[in-house]
Amino acid sequence: MTPTAVTAALEKLDSSDRELVESYIQSLREKIQQLGGSDDDDVEMNDATPPADDEDFPPLYQPPAEDFDKAAEHKQNAADAKDAKNWDKAVEEYTAAIVAAPPSALVYANRAYCLLQLGRAKAAERDCDAALQENPDSAKALRMRGKARKELGLWEEALKDLSQAQTIDFDEGTVEDLKWLTEKHIEMEKKQAEDRIKEEEKLRKRAEEIKKAQEEAKKKSSTPRTMPGFPGGIPGVPGGMTGNMDFQSMLGGLMSDPELLAAMQNPKVMSAFQGLMTGGGMPDPAKMQELMSDPEVGPVMQKLMAKFGGMGGMGGMGGGGNMGGYDDDGIPDIGEVDDLDDLPDLE
Repeated sequence: MTPTAVTAALEKLDSSDRELVESYIQSLREKIQQLGGSDDDDVEMNDATPPADDEDFPPLYQPPAEDFDKAAEHKQNAADAKDAKNWDKAVEEYTAAIVAAPPSALVYANRAYCLLQLGRAKAAERDCDAALQENPDSAKALRMRGKARKELGLWEEALKDLSQAQTIDFDEGTVEDLKWLTEKHIEMEKKQAEDRIKEEEKLRKRAEEIKKAQEEAKKKSSTPRTMPGFPGGIPGVPGGMTGNMDFQSMLGGLMSDPELLAAMQNPKVMSAFQGLMTGGGMPDPAKMQELMSDPEVGPVMQKLMAKFGGMGGMGGMGGGGNMGGYDDDGIPDIGEVDDLDDLPDLE
């Protein structure tokens, strides 16, 4: 038969879930029969049946045994052994009483007490669980389970059990256990609070680091960039030292052209552009002509003029044989550049 608690749980499920669970239970029954076990039509399973792989647990009551006279005899023998502090004998006799007839919560609690004296805290806890199924208000079962859980290191659960037992039936011998468990509870709460504070501080620092990084990134993005070796931009290029052209736009175009950017790393090219503006003012026409004829510098100047609007967009950086000044509107007038056909094409 299916245990009462399981049946009650099944009734709370919807039809599809209940059918699934019942099918699984049936498969377990078939497996038990295949292995030579008893069908649960012959033996009703107690809700507190111990795990099959734990042989250290003494047996619980299994129906249909109901020899109350035999159970009474074994309970008396167990009480005598308990008084004599013969714990192994007491456990043996309580077990005989339990399997002979349905036991009370007190019988389970008494065996749990003897099991605790033998250091078998897990088995004692299991007996108390069985006792509390019979009587949820059994102070002795709660007290024994609290002591067992204390031995198992389940301090929060132990504190709860012992506190509840004291409200039902105060026991002077439990006071020290409660005091010790309360101290452990306070220590645990203190540690949890410290861990929480450390975690919050860690998160706060991380948030500050992220905020600082975002501010620095924002500051960098708002600062105009300059070419290495050309403070304030490229000499002679509009938006740099002369003209009104947007230098950031010019720099963006320059940075997007790998060939031009690589050419600007040539020390000779860099030196030539710096020399154009030596002393300030307009570049020297003769110097421009010389640079335009240079096989290394000339192609770069040609590329720059193509990038930034041709000769007119280069302001004072015009090249060729006809160097102009500025027209009436202030726009640089460079004139025409001669003999560019011989220059290498960087496109």
